[in-house]
Amino acid sequence: MSSDFVEIQDSRLGGLSDLADDKVSAKLHFISHWLFRMNTNERLTSDLDSTANGPNLLGEAVRFLQVIRRKLPTLLVCTILGGVIGTAWYVTATRKYESVSEIMVLKTDGNVLDTTNQSNQRSIQDIMPTYQKVLTSDRVLEGAITRLPNAHRIDLKGTPKSRWTAVLKKNLTVSSTRLTNMIQVRYVSKNAKTAKLVVDAIVAAYLEYMNEIHKGNSKESMVLLNREKAQSEVAIRNKETDLLGLKRDSGILLHGNDKNSHVIIEQTVKLNDALIEAQKKTLESRALLISVQHALAEGNDIQPYLQQAAGDISREFLLQELGVGANDAYTVAKHQDELLQDQAELQNRLMTLGPKHPTIRQLEDRIQQTQTWLSERRHVVSSAMKDVRERELGPKLLEMVKQRLYQAGAHEQAIREDFEIIRSQALSLNGQMAQIDIMEMDLKRMRLYYDLILEQMKKIDIGADSGLKISVPTVAKVVPSAVAPKISTTVFLCTLFGLMSGMAIIYVIDVLDDRFRSPDELQTQLGLPMLAMIREMEALDGSGLDAIVTYAKPDSLEAESFRTLRSSITFSTSNTQRLVMTSTEPGDGKTTTLANLSVAFAQAKKKTLLIDADLRRPGMTQLLELKGPRGLSQILRETTPVAECCLENIFNLGIENLDVMPSGSRPANPSELLASDRFNDILAWAESAYDQILIDAPPVLAVTDPAIIGRLVDGAVVVIRPDKNRRKLVLRAVESFRMSGVEVIGIVANHIGSKSNSEYGYGYGYSYGYGHDDRSDTTTEATDDEYEVKTPMAA
Repeated sequence: MSSDFVEIQDSRLGGLSDLADDKVSAKLHFISHWLFRMNTNERLTSDLDSTANGPNLLGEAVRFLQVIRRKLPTLLVCTILGGVIGTAWYVTATRKYESVSEIMVLKTDGNVLDTTNQSNQRSIQDIMPTYQKVLTSDRVLEGAITRLPNAHRIDLKGTPKSRWTAVLKKNLTVSSTRLTNMIQVRYVSKNAKTAKLVVDAIVAAYLEYMNEIHKGNSKESMVLLNREKAQSEVAIRNKETDLLGLKRDSGILLHGNDKNSHVIIEQTVKLNDALIEAQKKTLESRALLISVQHALAEGNDIQPYLQQAAGDISREFLLQELGVGANDAYTVAKHQDELLQDQAELQNRLMTLGPKHPTIRQLEDRIQQTQTWLSERRHVVSSAMKDVRERELGPKLLEMVKQRLYQAGAHEQAIREDFEIIRSQALSLNGQMAQIDIMEMDLKRMRLYYDLILEQMKKIDIGADSGLKISVPTVAKVVPSAVAPKISTTVFLCTLFGLMSGMAIIYVIDVLDDRFRSPDELQTQLGLPMLAMIREMEALDGSGLDAIVTYAKPDSLEAESFRTLRSSITFSTSNTQRLVMTSTEPGDGKTTTLANLSVAFAQAKKKTLLIDADLRRPGMTQLLELKGPRGLSQILRETTPVAECCLENIFNLGIENLDVMPSGSRPANPSELLASDRFNDILAWAESAYDQILIDAPPVLAVTDPAIIGRLVDGAVVVIRPDKNRRKLVLRAVESFRMSGVEVIGIVANHIGSKSNSEYGYGYGYSYGYGHDDRSDTTTEATDDEYEVKTPMAA
């Protein structure tokens, strides 16, 4: 670094130093720094939530269609070639002829009067694959070959006899339509008549084979059923004889309702019912005795127990003894009726007569006399009953109840003794009854089996030649038109082959040459706007600012490209005050592009700060000849206030409105320094002092530094060389930015219109030579000899 630059810097930034010492400036700096941090955090959160999706299958398909459009001549040539090949094959191919016959299979189950024919047809549809398999069996095909004339065995010529059935099976197609009983037999041959004869022979052999199977089955079934019938008859007769003997020996009776019974069992049931009834009467007599004894002891009325103890006759006799017999009851009832009539008449008279009228008084007196008589009558009867109960009725009633209980107990005991005798006899019959039940069930099962045998014999006898009805509704015919090759199928397949082969060739070419071929493809694939296209430029003589086109030749066509880039960034809808510029690989020209862009912003009267944040291979510092210990790394390592430290490490190159912060000496931990809060503070300070901040970063695929810087600034600009960069690497670079939450403002296409490699920027391959094994340089200036040049690696 020359002393002139230092003097320019000191004079350029003297005013800024005075301003930084002022208290008001310090407060404004603190506020701007705080706002910067808050704005950065909000933007990072928003970017992470709204990260754009990378290339998808639809995008790849659209891109491939565009490639096909550019390679349309190749596709047309392949299609035409496929057509030529198809035409040659169609002309020389052997013609194939087909003949078809149909076989209908119906099932009758041996009974022409069966009404369940529909279910029979469903069952035969389920086994249609079996009948189809029989048609292609060796037995049927061998029978067809024997029926085929020698003159029409053209499909078998040159084939050993052991392979004849295989040849027929290869040309034979057997199928059936779903939910039908129809089997289609198709055969393809080199001769139309031969195809017809082969189908006829196969159908005839199939019919003969099925007929033999069915007849043989009917005879065998009839012999088997007759044998089973004779055996069942003998077994049933023996079982019936044994059952009748056992019933006779055990004394079982047969009722009219066909139910077996035994005298002892019936007696046991009757005695059991009688015993239950006797026990019930004994309990009732005992309960009555207890109730009467309790009533006599307590002095209660015993009249309710008279009916239970002696019946209606005894009760009437007892009441007559007391003077309250049936005649007396009649007299009481008559007085009660007269009382009711007098009361009703009194109510009616009171409606027309007064209470002191003679008639009213007479009725009231008569009513009073009747009520008095009834009251005295009840008292007389009650007194009489009490006297009788005390003297004679109580002991008589108690004696009657005791007698009744004795009779009930004696009757119960007699029935119980008879029941026990019969019960012991009935238990001895259980084994015989169980044996009889088992024999009856066996006999019933044997009769059912016998009936089933008779039913099966009946079916076979009714229709011995039925079961399956096979007919041929469609007979094979000679079809003179060939079925293969078909011209429509040939055209379709050849066209498809030509198109597919053409697209395959185009795809292989596209994979081998994996580069962007147009600006439109570049924008479509990346989903980013094209900010500018910079043509290939020749290296200028000189160094430092003299090597920058926008400074050395501001009116040239090349300089206009950078002014276009400046305009695109200025009029962008996004915030572009703080930008980082990077590339996919080293050697893409991003350092030269950023240097020219910074000069273009300064020429537009925008106060611009250019920061070289490539702390590993500082290309911008080398280009502007600012190598030395002072710079960004020095600020990041120091602990002095950011504003003061920045002013000491910023250089002015003699261009108005443009200041440069070089990278400084190479640190051992560049990623950690860039990720620190110190670097964020530097950007906050720069935002308060400059209109435009431009940062040069390493290639995005080499290290993580661009992603770290990109999350702290407003956006990133990616420089691409379409003639050099591989498509997959560019897509991966942009996707890595998006996954990190970095907003990509747009892309710059560099080195347009030239096939030669640029020597600006990095002179080594994709590996970039980055890593933690880089030597740390904190005390000495870096020299050109320390740059390692590598041969570019294949992407």
